[in-house]
Amino acid sequence: MLPIQDLKLIAYDLDDPCDQSLWAGTAAHIVHNLRAAGAEVVVSGGHAAKLRRLSKSLQYNYFNRVHKQYFHAERDAFQARLGGLAASRALSRIKDVDACVAFFPASVAYLETSLPVFLIHDASWSQLLETYPHLSPTRQVPRIVRSGSDLERRAYTRPNVYPVLTSHWVADRLTAEYDLDPQRTSILPFGANFDEEPERDFVEAQIDRRGQGSCRLLFVGRDWERKGGPFAAEVCALLNARGLPTELTVVGAPPLDLGPNVHFTGLLRKTVPEQKARLSHLYAESDFFLMPSLAEAQGIVFNEAAAYGLPALARDVGGVSAVLDPGWSGLFPEDAPAAVYADWIASAFRDRTRYRQLAHAARADYEARLSGPVYARRLIEIIRSRLDAPGGEL
Repeated sequence: MLPIQDLKLIAYDLDDPCDQSLWAGTAAHIVHNLRAAGAEVVVSGGHAAKLRRLSKSLQYNYFNRVHKQYFHAERDAFQARLGGLAASRALSRIKDVDACVAFFPASVAYLETSLPVFLIHDASWSQLLETYPHLSPTRQVPRIVRSGSDLERRAYTRPNVYPVLTSHWVADRLTAEYDLDPQRTSILPFGANFDEEPERDFVEAQIDRRGQGSCRLLFVGRDWERKGGPFAAEVCALLNARGLPTELTVVGAPPLDLGPNVHFTGLLRKTVPEQKARLSHLYAESDFFLMPSLAEAQGIVFNEAAAYGLPALARDVGGVSAVLDPGWSGLFPEDAPAAVYADWIASAFRDRTRYRQLAHAARADYEARLSGPVYARRLIEIIRSRLDAPGGEL
C-alpha cells in the first residue's frame, strides 16, 4: 500500500479550491486537512478565469435584467468547456501525480486527463432543482437547467471518475439517473470546517455549565425560509408558552422583529477574529442546535454543533441523516409539528443526566466521524484503496 507521505494529489476546480468563499470554505478545508494528514497536494484552479468571469458577468446581467431569470454560470456548457480546456493543459504539466480530487461535477465534464478523478459532491442537479427555491427551473434560464444535467451526466459517467458523495440520498439518485456502478461510489459525509477545533476539555466544561438558566436554542443559516427559521421561532414560542423560558439566537439571517425571545446576530464570518470568537461562544453556551431545514444537502453546521457537544434537532430531509445520529439528535419526519420538537427539547433539558449523555455523545461522534481531519483520513483511505486495487485496475 502506498504510504500517505508518498501520495501526491491534485486538488482541482475551475475556480480556486483554496478560496474561502467557494462552497463555504469546504474545499479549502479539505485541502488543508489532506496536507495535515501527510498527503502532498498541488492546487489547480482559476482556469480561464478572466474569460469566464467576463462571460458570466455579461450573461448574468442580461438574463437578470431583461428576462428576470437567474443565470447559474457554473452550469453553463460554454464555461465548462472553456475552463475544462485550460484545466486539461494545466493538469498535464503537473508530473508524478497519483490522483485528482475534484469538487464540482461541471468542472470535470470536459477535463481530459488519464488520472483517476475522485469527484466530491453533496447533491445531484435534479435534487437541487426540486428542493432549493432559488434554483427552481421556473426561475432559471432554460438552457442552464438542461446543461446542468448534461454536464453532470458527462462528469459522473467518465471511466476515470470515482464519486465520493456525502450521503446515500445523493448516491442513490445519481446511480438511478445515470446508471452508475455502486461499487465505484463511496459515501463520506463532509467534516466540519474549523481552522482550530474546540478542545475536548473546553467542551466538557461547557456541557457541565449548561442548563442553569433559560433554555438556549441556536440557529445558524443565511436562508431563513429554506433553513426552517419560521418553524424554529414557532418551537421557541411554544416552549415559552408551556412555561419553559427559552431563547432562540439566529446567526446569518437578516434580522426580523419576532419578539423578545428571538435574537438576531447578523452574519458572523469565521475570517473575522471577533466574529469567529462570538460564533464559538454561541455554540459553546447554547443548549440545543435547531435547524429544521426544508431542504438540505448535508448541513456542515450540524458537524460544528457536534464539536461543541450540542444536541441537534432537524427535519429528516436531503442528506441530513448522514450526519445526525439518534444517539445525540432528534431527527423528525418532514410533517412533524412544532410540538414534537418542543417535547424533545423540554424532556432533554429537564433531565440533566440524559442531557449530558446526549452532549457527550455528540462530541464523541464528532471525534469519531464528523471532523475535518477524520474526513481527510477517510478520503485518503478511499483513494489508496482504488490505487491499490488488485491487478492495478481502479
